[in-house]
Amino acid sequence: MFGSYAFEMLALVVAVGGLVAVIAEIVVKDPSALAEIVTDVRAMAQPAQRAHVASNVSNSNFRKAA
Repeated sequence: MFGSYAFEMLALVVAVGGLVAVIAEIVVKDPSALAEIVTDVRAMAQPAQRAHVASNVSNSNFRKAA
């Protein structure tokens, strides 16, 4: 009924459709973010730095900590 070529084309269509959906969502929500993603990939991939340093709280009571 369907050859392997049809399944390959279906997979390609689904992959391209997903990529188009992601790009469309970025453009709709924040158009300037697309230019930032394209120009500076390394900065976009790094998590945002926290303003405060995480405190090292020690709790020896493991039942309460969980």
